[in-house]
Amino acid sequence: MSAMFRSAVAARRRAFTLVELLVVISIIAVLMGLLLPAVQSAREAGRRASCTNNMYQMAIAATRFHDSNGFVPGWCNAMPLTSGILYPSWPIVLLPFVERTDVYSFISTSGSLPPTFISGFVCPSSPPDTQSQATMAYAGNCGSASNQRRADGVMLDTTITSGSNSGRLSLDDISSADGTINTLLLSEKCGATTTLAVWTVVPSGSSQPLQFTFGAPSPTRPPAFGMSGTPASASVKVINSGTPGFNSQPNSNHPGGAVIAFVDGHTGFLKDSLSPTVYAQLLTWNNTLASGTARSNIPTGWGTGNYILTDGDYQ
Repeated sequence: MSAMFRSAVAARRRAFTLVELLVVISIIAVLMGLLLPAVQSAREAGRRASCTNNMYQMAIAATRFHDSNGFVPGWCNAMPLTSGILYPSWPIVLLPFVERTDVYSFISTSGSLPPTFISGFVCPSSPPDTQSQATMAYAGNCGSASNQRRADGVMLDTTITSGSNSGRLSLDDISSADGTINTLLLSEKCGATTTLAVWTVVPSGSSQPLQFTFGAPSPTRPPAFGMSGTPASASVKVINSGTPGFNSQPNSNHPGGAVIAFVDGHTGFLKDSLSPTVYAQLLTWNNTLASGTARSNIPTGWGTGNYILTDGDYQ
């Protein structure tokens, strides 16, 4: 009888008590709470790496475009068609250099844009609602969007081919001034407050185009970034600020900043703590003469025109 009692007691001790079960559940919950943020962080790191690769491929494509044509692609580019002249935006003229000659050829011959979704033009952290449109999550450095301020940006109106307002800007021009390594070419423009643009074309006659040849959903948010508006102070947020405008500032859904690419092809990440002065200097490609005379007409509020960048300003 005693042996049977001891056996029964031992059997009861092998089972979990309610308290022990609750402790185990609590431990699992804590571990999951610690693990999930790490998983989300790893996923975001992967998306950011993919976004950086997209930007790198486009920057290299812009370099190859320059090698073929002798100038940096502009926000507006003349392209001959059988039906006249077409003024395509910069993503279109880069298509042959990102191995989408098929789309480029279709546009060149028809003068229309197929609803082609290109994953390399979209940031994985800012996916579009549909893949039936030519969505663009990246933007080109258009400065103040005026050839009259030629040094404010690098993507100009390249249909203007002569005179002091020429849009034909070469890498040698930039290298002989601030340098391609210090001048922005591309950035993200796809944050939570930004409507994704559509890279498109606008058929026209032989007259000079008067506005950006970008399409809707929101015509005031095309794939361009620059200096739009005036900062309230030197400490105002310019990266991920959500400021509207056709040449407003970079923004993204990446925590802490936005992915960018420089004219020489290397990529980086601009923190959202970047000052307006440093941002303006990264946009411009000819800030100063040896004497310190300003060469870029940086709008009031964006800082001085003779500021000399250091690597620590934006890293």
